[in-house]
Amino acid sequence: MKVTCSTRLRLSSAMLAALCLTQAARAQAPETDGETSWTASTIIVTGERGHYATPTSSSATRTDTPLIQVPQSVQVITSALLQEQDRRTLGEALVNVSGVTPTRSEENLFIPPILRGFPAEVYVDGLPIFAGNQQAYDPTSLVGVDRIDVLKGPIATLYGGGLGTPLGGIINVVTERPSDKAQAYVALRAGSFSTWNPYGDVSVPLASGIAARLAGEYQSNASWIDRIKGRRWSIQPSLSFQIDADTDLLLQAQFNHRSNLEYSGLPADAALADMLDRNAFPGSPIGQPRTKNDNSMATATLRHAVSDTVKLTVTGRYYDSKVDESGSFVFPGLAPTGTTSPIYDVFPITMINRTKEATFDANLGAKIDLLGGTHELLVGVNYDWTSFYSGMGLFVSDSPSGTIDLSDPEYDLSYTPQTPVNSYTDDRFETFAFYVQDQASYGRLHLTGGLRVTALKFIENSNFGVANDKRYTHVSPRAGATFDVAPGIALFAGYATAFRAPFGFIGMDTPRPETSSNVEGGLKLALPKAGLSGTIAAFRQTHDNVVTADPANVGFYIQSGRQRARGIEVDLVWEPSPAFSLLANYAYSDTRDDGVAPGDRLARVPRNSGRVAARYRLLDGPAKGLSFGAGITAFTARELTLPNSIAVPGYAVIDAQAAYDVGRFSLGLSVVNLGGRRAWDPHSYMGYPVVSPNQPRSAFVTLKAHM
Repeated sequence: MKVTCSTRLRLSSAMLAALCLTQAARAQAPETDGETSWTASTIIVTGERGHYATPTSSSATRTDTPLIQVPQSVQVITSALLQEQDRRTLGEALVNVSGVTPTRSEENLFIPPILRGFPAEVYVDGLPIFAGNQQAYDPTSLVGVDRIDVLKGPIATLYGGGLGTPLGGIINVVTERPSDKAQAYVALRAGSFSTWNPYGDVSVPLASGIAARLAGEYQSNASWIDRIKGRRWSIQPSLSFQIDADTDLLLQAQFNHRSNLEYSGLPADAALADMLDRNAFPGSPIGQPRTKNDNSMATATLRHAVSDTVKLTVTGRYYDSKVDESGSFVFPGLAPTGTTSPIYDVFPITMINRTKEATFDANLGAKIDLLGGTHELLVGVNYDWTSFYSGMGLFVSDSPSGTIDLSDPEYDLSYTPQTPVNSYTDDRFETFAFYVQDQASYGRLHLTGGLRVTALKFIENSNFGVANDKRYTHVSPRAGATFDVAPGIALFAGYATAFRAPFGFIGMDTPRPETSSNVEGGLKLALPKAGLSGTIAAFRQTHDNVVTADPANVGFYIQSGRQRARGIEVDLVWEPSPAFSLLANYAYSDTRDDGVAPGDRLARVPRNSGRVAARYRLLDGPAKGLSFGAGITAFTARELTLPNSIAVPGYAVIDAQAAYDVGRFSLGLSVVNLGGRRAWDPHSYMGYPVVSPNQPRSAFVTLKAHM
């Protein structure tokens, strides 16, 4: 017999499938003749639920595995959460995960997000985007994103790219596939700071087994920071082919553009002493071109079921990026002109970056019964070729462009392009890797083990024209286990490592590969009847051969030794009914440096941080279709420098949202920093301690129409 599902409201295919499976499980009858009998039933859905939790993820193991069986802390940001909280950038979304320090979109290039105190990398659909580009840290658009998987700690067994494997963890942005049913929406978002943001997503079947999707958006906006204006757009076409019952092919592309007047931050000491105009632009805006970031990528994914238990997945991508950077900044003491706060010298900088990356991954998965248990084996190979050129033109004498009074700025300085470049990095990387993984289950015990062998070669690399050809071979193990204490409750423990060649290292010594290792354990919850899911974890992570700024030589680096982080993280989602969702996270992060500043805390990482956010939806009555939510995010103080010399005080901000759905239309309102809290965020530019003003109270309205 079969299960039929009908719905009175529009539901996503994933949501409908989950409802069908739940009802089918409840209707399961005793087995007869070795087959399961199913009772036909009809599900009537009276409200559309915004899910903040998901039971499975393929990012952590490259197999569809229940999160409760993954011996690692993994958090998933669903599309429903992104939409209901009106998250438009990756940094905005990541506040919903504990232990993350996101990258702000206006920050300088090469500033990665931080997971558990260490640099993380952003992947798209399981493949890397070279870590030397801002796009990798702050994707241009979240339109067309199905979910964001955050894998905490090194996970070198399955992932790697042109420089090795991610040291601090992976933020995997998973995009939506074309649908075999026609669906579309268009939306317009507008609000504070002259924000104008149309976007949309269309998916249509073209023929039997063939479907196309097109997602895209455009945004223009000003800023609470003087003189800053930005523009960005993204176009994301995709095409899927169901070749036969066992084989499908997905072709995807992205074309992205971002441009804005580059912001270099305010001197931290004077800003925190309230000596400066908090919204001042610290540079020479007259004639300063916008920094432009243009990139494109094409991805192909082939999946083939060799049999019911053996599956092949082959994925390849080509990525091309051009960044033309024009900046101006203040750096007290860089030129001895005798200025004192709040009057500063202004220096110009020009940088061009060119990146090309080709990456390929193929793996074969098989499910077998062996040694008294069930095993899911995965064997794969990975290849990555990356070309990266960066040319920088910095002021060529001790004479700055002029001075600016940041307590009362006049903005009368003209920008002078610094060309030709007077320093450059020209790198080629080639990586070969082989990996193997086994997921074994013995009743309530689930074991995961893996190994990756990586061979990394620097090809014709040079910094300042000095050759830096190197070869590295590294073995990265991973091991872990989960134990089902009770249905929906499991204990877990895991160990993993990673290694990475220093990127853009300019120093007096030959660079050594950076390595990291992570040990963690804790409790996982997956209780659908109670609507409760999440992870409570304790961890200890170390990072060796750390690259830090050379305090004796501006613009140069040294490898300082070891850093470590340890702490406790809590990520919980409670959804007791379709009407209510509650998300809560908390992180205690104890970080220490054992190199240039023994005992000091790592920069930009708060000791305590957390967030609580709730959403309530009216599913019946005259106000049916109305929903509203609010959240509060808090940080304690964050250090700006290593060695520690100055810290940014902690703060808390409130956000709020409301929406009203009527038929095919919805109207949404979101407010950032509802209480108007004035605070500072740590920033990084040219190695000097600077801060940025947090976003003031801002409001945005969105009108969306489903086709």
